[in-house]
Amino acid sequence: MKIFNKPLKVLGVTAAFAASSLIFSSPAMAQTTLSDILRSVEQDSRDLSAEDQTRLEAFRREVGEQELAMSAAQSALNQATARGNALSAQFDVNRDAIDEKSLELTTEAGEFAQLVGEFNTAVGEVSPEIEESLASFEYPGRLEGLAEVAESVSLPSREELDRLPKAILREMIAQSEVKSFTTRVTSAGPDGETIEDMVVTRIGVFTVATNDSTRFIDIKDDADTGKPYLQVLSKQPTGRIRSAMTSLVNADEGSTVIVPFDPNKGELFVIEGEKPTTGERIEQGGVVGNVIIVLMVIGIIFAVFKIVTLFLMGGAMRRTAKTKNAGVGNPLARVFEAYETNRNADLETLELKLDEQILRESPKIERFNDVVKVLAAVAPLLGLLGTVIGMIITFTAITNFGAGDPKLMAGGISTALMTTVLGLVAAIPLLLLHAVAASMARGNQQVLDEQAAGLVAERAERGGAAA
Repeated sequence: MKIFNKPLKVLGVTAAFAASSLIFSSPAMAQTTLSDILRSVEQDSRDLSAEDQTRLEAFRREVGEQELAMSAAQSALNQATARGNALSAQFDVNRDAIDEKSLELTTEAGEFAQLVGEFNTAVGEVSPEIEESLASFEYPGRLEGLAEVAESVSLPSREELDRLPKAILREMIAQSEVKSFTTRVTSAGPDGETIEDMVVTRIGVFTVATNDSTRFIDIKDDADTGKPYLQVLSKQPTGRIRSAMTSLVNADEGSTVIVPFDPNKGELFVIEGEKPTTGERIEQGGVVGNVIIVLMVIGIIFAVFKIVTLFLMGGAMRRTAKTKNAGVGNPLARVFEAYETNRNADLETLELKLDEQILRESPKIERFNDVVKVLAAVAPLLGLLGTVIGMIITFTAITNFGAGDPKLMAGGISTALMTTVLGLVAAIPLLLLHAVAASMARGNQQVLDEQAAGLVAERAERGGAAA
């Protein structure tokens, strides 16, 4: 209790001082005696002392409880430490026993342990091939048994070792099979959804395609699970490749069909499907390519029209040459008409009249030939223009992005090459058609010259005979 004496004394002095101040400051409190104040202070002191004693006893009880809890925890720690030491010693004993048994197992296993090692090595080499094989979608579960045997710490049995040659033999047989089976295929539905039971045809372990619409399938690896799955190619090969596969799907059992196969399990068909079609190649020519195509179409129309016209004209002129009938139906008939009109003129005048009529007919025979010739000459020039534009695009891409990515230059190179090709494709047929039309025009012109010369010669013979 000595630790509370000083605060109590201070409290008493303070109370006395306050009481004195109240006595001297307020006449209304003058009646309060110092004895009353002393009793009040002593009562407060007793109350505080009792409260402090209560707190001190509670603290002492808590200290006792904590000491008991500390003792219990220390006892538990000692027990746990002893048990840990015992377990550690037992672990060391067990580890030594395992090492001893492992050495004994290795000694007794002998060549069989070496066989197991070779087995595990073979499993590691064969597993990726089997996992990525198309046959695994028809014969699932082959890898699970091999993995269990390879990862086992105990020696496998004869039956477990037989799983590896059986799996390899199954793979060898699958390489020679052409079979249809059902499996899960993604992007097989009309909206790109996955079909669980899709009927597909497998050619060995190289090529697989759906029986529905004959769509080729590629093997993909799932990014989340790492497991392979089948997915329909976004762009399918066209032409004879797809038609040959269709023939196989629809072939009767036992028949022989020549079909393509992909040793890369779909990668070559992916490349084949990504090749641009004729329409896509024409689009690569750009505006210049479209202009070339338009000019080619116009030139071919003019040339074909001219060839048909000259052919009909030539037939009519040959018939007129046989009948010698004058008229206005064809150039030769009009030449005969000019001859009949000027029959009574002198020889020189008749010759001039016939030449005039031939000159009048010549532009009709040669019409549109120059147009075809000009278009045939302009087409390769436009192709050269497109080549220059494509090279400008290519060098611009190199300047902006460098030459590290060939795809950035592919657009300009495609434009350059396709415009050149389109220019040549347009020029070659136009030149050939122009040559045919020009030859036919010269033939018709020659018929007019021959018939006119014959008329003049006939007139000269008659005039000489009359003289």
